[in-house]
Amino acid sequence: MIEMSELVARAVELAKSERYAEAMTLFERDSTFTRVPLALSYYARSLAGTGGLFERAVALCLIASEREFYNPDIYYNLGSIFLMNKQKSAAIKSFRKGLKFDSNHRGNISALIELGARRRPVFSFLSRQNVVNKFLGLLADRLEYSHIL
Repeated sequence: MIEMSELVARAVELAKSERYAEAMTLFERDSTFTRVPLALSYYARSLAGTGGLFERAVALCLIASEREFYNPDIYYNLGSIFLMNKQKSAAIKSFRKGLKFDSNHRGNISALIELGARRRPVFSFLSRQNVVNKFLGLLADRLEYSHIL
């Protein structure tokens, strides 16, 4: 695994704080971020946040996810880019994919809760409004997320 330079690490911290313009200036001063998938994903998020270059940002984030497919932070950044571009369903898929690699990832969980993303009903042959589906869905939700939030 390639280590991040101090400059790139600072740029990543700025991007995490959604200070994208400041992050971009640091990323542009040290191009070693391209060798670190996580840093590349934060660069992509900053790119979308400052210039609205969504297609390029998504492409860069997908490259990062190919290199480190198991990193939930990369999927969080990808989902954030999709949200900036008002692509809610793609964002939800990305956040959920990140949870497959770390079911306790606060960013992905918080994003899904904030979006009001719903899971499939427990029993698909019953309506979502069915009392059994409601009860079991609420129970499953509390069991899964009670230790996190």
